[in-house]
Amino acid sequence: MLNRSLACWALVFPLFFSGCGATGYVVPPPSYARYFKELPCVDRIGRCFDASIGGRPVTVIADKARHEQITRMAQEANDEVRNDIYWEVQELVDGNQILEVRVVSNALGLTEVGEPKEDPELMIYPLDNQSLESEEELVASTNVSVEGQPIVARQDTLTEQTLPPGRYIVAIRYSGRHNWERKQVFVTVK
Repeated sequence: MLNRSLACWALVFPLFFSGCGATGYVVPPPSYARYFKELPCVDRIGRCFDASIGGRPVTVIADKARHEQITRMAQEANDEVRNDIYWEVQELVDGNQILEVRVVSNALGLTEVGEPKEDPELMIYPLDNQSLESEEELVASTNVSVEGQPIVARQDTLTEQTLPPGRYIVAIRYSGRHNWERKQVFVTVK
């Protein structure tokens, strides 16, 4: 079982990932984060790909006070959570359905990050002490190598395809042909 203390290890969820052609819409940065306009993808705040979780769109947290509230709450609940939570799924996600994550490059990401090179990686951080069924695995890293050989890392792989009710941060890492990008998403499962 995966609990709060193991959330620092990579979680690979047996979800359905899919993508399609790039979207033409460019997500503006939050108004409180004007400094992200100059380097939209290098900042790694999630503007260079679009996503949906459980059939619900991932949207930008437009209000600075809400961003700060979610970030503070998430970091108090799970000390492994990063402070760059700029995204949320506003609607409740159905915990009885297989959790589906869809990602697609958008207009910014197509030129900066490129088409997907591999399936996105997920980290799931429970915020309400949910127990997640998982098994420990050793996997070769695609991102780090020593003398040309990939390093082997321990990762907890979820063995269930649904999430118990509660709040989560879902971190999505999108690796493209040119670069990579990430989104930290606040999600509530019913």
